[in-house]
Amino acid sequence: MLSATFSLLHRRLSSLGFDGWDAVTEEDVYSGAPHCYAELMRAILFSFPHDTAALMRKYPWLCIEGEDGALAHSVLRLLSLEGSRRIVIKATQFGEKKYAAAKMNICIELFDLLSRLSWLRENTHGTRAAARRAALARAIPFYPAACDASAFFLKARLGELNGRRKALDHHLDRE
Repeated sequence: MLSATFSLLHRRLSSLGFDGWDAVTEEDVYSGAPHCYAELMRAILFSFPHDTAALMRKYPWLCIEGEDGALAHSVLRLLSLEGSRRIVIKATQFGEKKYAAAKMNICIELFDLLSRLSWLRENTHGTRAAARRAALARAIPFYPAACDASAFFLKARLGELNGRRKALDHHLDRE
């Protein structure tokens, strides 16, 4: 179970181009070392600069730099407010060298939250984008955060491309 969760986290970090594996050992990951997970959370936050900046403007208490405990506290609070999720560990428990599975899930949920915010930010320009989002919301079922985000975005993009293809075919048929 723990290795499967780490595989999901590793896939998400690799998609961001995370190259800090020299600072993170497998032993630290599986033992739940707080510094290791703080590094992973910082890497995720730095990979989405626009969305992290927007969240920092919205929540002045959001702390990225500084102590690992402060980062953990602000990320857990952010996930409970923005992600509407009940977090299974407290910030004080994050500082202990255990709870690896919970810490992996926190990193995965942070990635999923920021990728959703990034996708929404990129696709909210104009009324056509709003209409497209509404059509996608009707066409694509809801995927929970634990689901692979890349599959969700791929399906959304394929649905959008299929709609464009049908519109072009219809336009060519009229001529």
